[in-house]
Amino acid sequence: MGRHTTLLLFCVLMFICAAASAQTTAREQILPLKIYGQHLIVVQGSIGSLQKRNLVIDTAAYPSVIDRELARKLNLSGPKEELDAIDRTIPATAVVVPTVDIGPIHATTVRSLVQDLSDVSRRYGVRIDALVGLDVLRRSSFRIDYGARKVFFGPVDPLPFSAPLELVDSKFCVELHAGNHSVRVLVDTGAEKLMLFGSHLPWLTSASDQARAFSNLGGSFVAHEVRLDMLQLGDITLGTEPVYVSKSRNIPFYAFDGFLATAQFRQVAFDFERGEFSWLTKDRRLNRVRVASESSTAPPRVAAF
Repeated sequence: MGRHTTLLLFCVLMFICAAASAQTTAREQILPLKIYGQHLIVVQGSIGSLQKRNLVIDTAAYPSVIDRELARKLNLSGPKEELDAIDRTIPATAVVVPTVDIGPIHATTVRSLVQDLSDVSRRYGVRIDALVGLDVLRRSSFRIDYGARKVFFGPVDPLPFSAPLELVDSKFCVELHAGNHSVRVLVDTGAEKLMLFGSHLPWLTSASDQARAFSNLGGSFVAHEVRLDMLQLGDITLGTEPVYVSKSRNIPFYAFDGFLATAQFRQVAFDFERGEFSWLTKDRRLNRVRVASESSTAPPRVAAF
């Protein structure tokens, strides 16, 4: 009798462990990533019936963009549209992709734009099949660990620093404080540097003549480096990060004022359940100060940042 009871308890325990393991797997899935050009995040996924495609995680892409050759292989066609590319619009074709699979995300009938991504592929030395935006990614909260080269899908714990996400024209933005001014920026995992639109911010008059060329789907464009007395996101300043301003007057009307590049952080998390963007800085000392402040019963010392 005792032996049967022991066996029964063992079986129950094994069942509970297996269930817990399955629940953990469903709760969080990990996908390896590769980084090109110090900021471009590439993972593998599926587009329609095509497996092992190279997909860029690009939270500024809305809708998602697929390569023209990929659309041809899937026999996709549709009406002509235009795609905004900072200081210009470029022709595109709107199609409906049957399925997009990335990590645990399975999206169906995804409206996407078709573009020739061969220039992007050559620029970074890797075949790019699609830019996957938040129209797909927002189906699951996720965390990007740049150091570990991994993406974690599922419920995320907040990182040491955070700011509320604001949904603006189907894009997620956060608020920056630049001196006495507030700036709304789109959180962009595909951006190389923090960039602001000069036409939106007439008080940005200190832009230098130090210009730098950047590239996107529309080709090359020029931005100028600007020095700000203070640039704050949440509880921390971003004073060590260069800020670039596009002086172009041809920028389409956006409901935001620029792009916040996430590559400047060690980790970032998009928590769609809480409506929160959180991050871990590359300055480990700063992260320790913040964690110590949160664990203390005394009020946090803002001056420590």
